[in-house]
Order: sequence, then C-alpha cells, then structure tokens
Amino acid sequence: MTGPTMTGAPRGAPEIRFYLPSEGLRPLVTSYYFLESAGPLDDFTHPEWANIRFALNGRWRFEDGGIKDAIEPPRATLFGPTDRARRFTTDGGLALGVGLTPIGWLTFIGSDASDLANLIVPLDRQLGISGPAIHARLVEAGSDAERIAILDAILGECPASQSAYREMALQVQHALLSGTVDHVGDLAEQLGMEQRTLHRVCTSVFGFPPVRLLRRQRFLRTLAKVRDKLDQPLGQLIDSGYYDQAHFNRDFKAYMGMTPLAYFRLPREALRRALEERNRVIGAPVQGLHVQRDEAGQGD
Repeated sequence: MTGPTMTGAPRGAPEIRFYLPSEGLRPLVTSYYFLESAGPLDDFTHPEWANIRFALNGRWRFEDGGIKDAIEPPRATLFGPTDRARRFTTDGGLALGVGLTPIGWLTFIGSDASDLANLIVPLDRQLGISGPAIHARLVEAGSDAERIAILDAILGECPASQSAYREMALQVQHALLSGTVDHVGDLAEQLGMEQRTLHRVCTSVFGFPPVRLLRRQRFLRTLAKVRDKLDQPLGQLIDSGYYDQAHFNRDFKAYMGMTPLAYFRLPREALRRALEERNRVIGAPVQGLHVQRDEAGQGD
C-alpha cells in the first residue's frame, strides 16, 4: 500500500488522500481515496468509471442521473459509470471512495453497466458482504491504513463474476486508454471485432456505446492537458481529435454543464487538489485515464 499523501492544503481547505490497492487488485481498482472537509464544500466530479463510496462522517449530497435536486444517498453507495460531471455538496465530513476499472466492474459487480450509467444505487451484497456491514467496519477503524486493509481483504475475497466478455473488454479498455483511435470503425478494425459485438461489450462493461466512450475519452485527455494552464492558448492544448477550439468548447459544455471559462473561474478546491494528488500518486489526473502503473512502465 502506498503511504498517505498530504495535499499541503491551506487551513480549512478540503484534504485529499490517495492510495494504491494491494498489487493483486490493481487491474480492478484504480485507487482508494479519502476526501475530508472541515466545513462546507461544493464541487464536481468529472466523467468517470464506476465508484463505490462510503460516507464515513457528515452528510454528502449528489446529483443523480440528471435529477435537478441533489439527493443524500445511503452511507454505502454504488455509483455507475458517468459521461457527465456530477455536482456534490457537504457541510463537512469524511468520505472514502473505491475507484473501479471497467474490468473491476465486470469482476465485482457483473451486471450490465449501462443499467446504472449516470445513476447512484445502494451498495447491497455485490461484494459478498452487505454495504451497511462494510460501512460499519470502516467507521470503527481508526486510520486510513486500517480502512484500506479492510477493503483489500474484502475485495480480495470477493467471488469474481464470470463473463464471456472479459478478454474482449480488456482489449477495449486498452484501446480506449491508448488514445490512438477516435472513430468506432477504426476501433472495431483495430480490435478485430464486428461493430455489433463491440457495441455489446462497451454498453455491458463500460456503460456506454463506443461512440460515446471515444468522445468521452477525447474530452478527458484534453481536460488532463489543460488543467490550470490558463497562461497557454487553449487551441494548443486540445486533443488532435477536435476540429478546432469551438468543437472542444461544445464538448466541454456537454460533459461539464458549463463553458470552460465558467469552469476555470470556479474555486474547485476539491477537484483541483484531486487532480494534482491523483496524478502524483496514481499517475493519471482523472480516473477515466487510469492506466495500471506497471502497464505504463512506471512501476510501483
């Protein structure tokens, strides 16, 4: 387990801590992460793969599937994969998240990911133990290290769901993260799959049709490049898959619900620190661009 990371945040600012899971879980779990806020916080998540989240302390509210009013989900919750930003708020507290890779979804959850795309549901017994029981154990634990050890043990013992899509899903995941293809026909040809088969694998394991996944990945690649580099012309940072800056601006509004200018004017205290710390510890600023470290040639 990687040691705790300190954000160096100013007094009163939210603190973000990222950890790698045990080595055997790294193809399935992108990271464990803690968000701790001493006071009110209003921020966003980027489009992302699925997550399991536990509200260990305080009240946490999230937008769910486009519902106008935010909801306060159960203390142990499963978040489906998303292709849009999600706003969250808290009056202060501690939350613990488990990021799942698409293969992690296939292994631990096993249901059709498109059924939960952009949605939030209670964590039941998908991990073999009920969500409330896991939450109770995490609350009783006294440190990050103890909580991570609990999750490593539960996930390590979780019975794996069986799927005929596993090998094909691994190929799709690798291709999406490579950033070398932008069109569905090219993706199908590169993988040697019929487009109908590719569509079934993508919706079942990744939550969205291939055209939406490719578009989402293109957006995330540009967002990772741009981050807070406001001193550089945006046109020089956007992904080559965009025709021009106006094309990127349209995608930005579709995914984030606001213009790039409005986004960069927001405080984004949690989001900004998460980008920095995740990139430093895990090697990618956003979960949707996560590549297992040994695959990226970075080691542990």
